[in-house]
Amino acid sequence: MDLSFNMKVSIVIPVYNAELYLEQCVRSLMMQTHQNIEYLFVDDASSDNSIHLLKSLIDQYSSRKDQCVIFENKENKGVAFCRRIGMKNATGDFIIQVDSDDYVALDFIEKMLKKALETQSDVVICNFSKVYKNKIKVNSYFQELERSGLIKNLLIGTAHNALWNKLVRRSIIVDENLYPDDSFRLLEDKSITFRIIYFANKVAFINESLYFYRKRENSLTDINQRVLMPMLKSLLVLVDDFFNIHPSDETIDSGIDTFKVGVAASLLIYKPDDEDLPTLLKEIPISLIKTNNYIPIYYKVALYAKKLGMPWLVSTIRYIIDLHSGYNKSKKTS
Repeated sequence: MDLSFNMKVSIVIPVYNAELYLEQCVRSLMMQTHQNIEYLFVDDASSDNSIHLLKSLIDQYSSRKDQCVIFENKENKGVAFCRRIGMKNATGDFIIQVDSDDYVALDFIEKMLKKALETQSDVVICNFSKVYKNKIKVNSYFQELERSGLIKNLLIGTAHNALWNKLVRRSIIVDENLYPDDSFRLLEDKSITFRIIYFANKVAFINESLYFYRKRENSLTDINQRVLMPMLKSLLVLVDDFFNIHPSDETIDSGIDTFKVGVAASLLIYKPDDEDLPTLLKEIPISLIKTNNYIPIYYKVALYAKKLGMPWLVSTIRYIIDLHSGYNKSKKTS
C-alpha cells in the first residue's frame, strides 16, 4: 500500500515581480504527479502583472483550484515575511518552498515524499540544476552527509542553504518555532536551515535534479557584498546563541569557528569600521585562520595582515577587490 497517497504536502511560493517566469513555475506545480498538495502563494506587492497572471493560471487547473490559497501583501515585506505567512498557514504533513522564478520536475513532490516515508526521515534533500540563459547545469557539489557534517557545511556554505530543495516535516517547524525572521531581508534561508537539520530525527537525500533554480542577473543573491554585512553579523549572533543553548559536537564547533572566520574576513574587507570587528578579530587566533580552507586566499591574507599590523596590505586587497567588482566605478558615478 502506498502510504504517501494520503499525505498532504504544503508548497509555499513567494511571488514578487516574477511575470516573465511565473507561468513555467506554476504549470510545473499544478502538474505534479502527487495529488494531495496545498499551494500557498504569497504575493509581495508585485508591481508587474504577476498576481493577475497567477490567478489566470490557477483558473486553468480546475482540479487544483480549491487547493490554492493566495495571500496579497499590501506593501513589499521581503521573502522571509512571505515564507513565514505561508508556513504559518500551512496544514500539510510536510512543507517545502518553491521560488516563483524557478520550476520543478513533475514528480518532485512524489519522489521527495516517498523518500521521507521510506526512510522515516523528517527532512529530505534533493539535488538541483542551475538554469542559465543559454544552458542548464546540474549541481555537482551534492553530498550525502550525517547530521553534524551537514550542519557544518550549511554554516560554512559548502552545502546549499536553500529551503526550496528541502522537504521538511511540518511538526518540526511548529514545535521548534522555526519560522523565518523577516529582519533577514537576505540570508533568511541560512538563518533557518541549520536549525531544521539540528532538530530532524533523520535526513535523507535524493541525488537527482528535481528542482530547477534560475540564475538571473541582478538577483538578490548577486548584490554587492556590503549589503550582506548587517545580516551576516546577525546570523553569527543567532548561531552563537543557538549553540550556547543546544549541545554541539566537534564537527559542528569547527563549522562555527570557520563561519566566524569568514564573517570577520568579510567585515574586514567590506565594512572595516564596524564597531564589533576588533572584538571578533581578537577572538580568532592566527592558527584558526591558517587552518581555514573555506575562505578565499585573499581573505586569509587580509586577516593575516590585520593580525600582523600591516594595514597597508589590507587596504590594497580591499582596493583590488572593489576594483574587480566595479564598486570603485559605481562610487564615482553615484
